[in-house]
Parts: sequence; structure tokens; C-alpha cells
Amino acid sequence: MNQPLFATGLFTVSLRGRLLWLPLLAAEANPRAARKLARQRVVVRLEARHAQETAARAAD
Repeated sequence: MNQPLFATGLFTVSLRGRLLWLPLLAAEANPRAARKLARQRVVVRLEARHAQETAARAAD
């Protein structure tokens, strides 16, 4: 929605204003990595459970 304002030059952000976002983006990177790791762990557990159920059905 704000892209037309930036594209036409009606709204600009200074370099100083952009630098203020760096700490926020750096702080967001850590939770993002934690969420990615948590998702990977969930996928591994689901695959292990699926493999166990498949092996149990094959044994029957």
C-alpha cells in the first residue's frame, strides 16, 4: 500500500531512518531461527512416528 508513495517520491526515508531498523531486524533474526529449528524438530518427530506406525502395520 505504501509502495506507490515510495515509488513516486512523495514519501522517503532517510538513511538515518533506515539505520534505526537494523536493531529491530537483528532482534527478529534470533526468534526466526528458533522457529525454524522447532519446525525441523517437529518434522523429524512426525517422520519417526510415521516410520514406527508403518513398521508396526507391516509386522501385523
